[in-house]
Amino acid sequence: MEPIRNAKNIPLYWVQPKTMARFFTLHSGEHEYATLDFASAFGSLAIAITAEYTWSFKRMGFFNPRVTVRRPEEETDLAVYQPRWTGTEGTLTIADGPTFQWRATNFWATKFAFLDSSGEALLWFKEGSEQGRLSDLFKTQALLEITPAGWQADELDLLVTLGWYLLILYHEDAAGAAAAASAT
Repeated sequence: MEPIRNAKNIPLYWVQPKTMARFFTLHSGEHEYATLDFASAFGSLAIAITAEYTWSFKRMGFFNPRVTVRRPEEETDLAVYQPRWTGTEGTLTIADGPTFQWRATNFWATKFAFLDSSGEALLWFKEGSEQGRLSDLFKTQALLEITPAGWQADELDLLVTLGWYLLILYHEDAAGAAAAASAT
């Protein structure tokens, strides 16, 4: 695995290698920069790994949902993501550090971004696959675009992996809501 910062000016893609598996890799060509692996088929606990860091992400709470960022097997929150009721935006607060805004940047919620406290975009996730094959139709995949300000952010690895985690949860929640609506 290579450091994400080595991928400057290279197109990066989050891909789901197997359709039913909740495992994802960030890559460009043959180079891998990060992974996101959910612990089970239905839970929200996932482990994010980059060349320099490892975190666990977990959604908690029902009436006051949030996502915690921790070191695996530890109980201390390094950061907490608090979504707004729409599910398409929220605030990431780093313990003893900055805050970032997460939001959909288009009407159809097919493009999401992390913004810094001044509102400048640091990185975008745009739905779609690298090659657009028919076999990718039921996979969750996206192009990752990192802005010049994003490359400067100390939290780059966290934003890249947590943003993807939030997108996975968003897609799963939307699919569950659609299934529930069609059943009624």
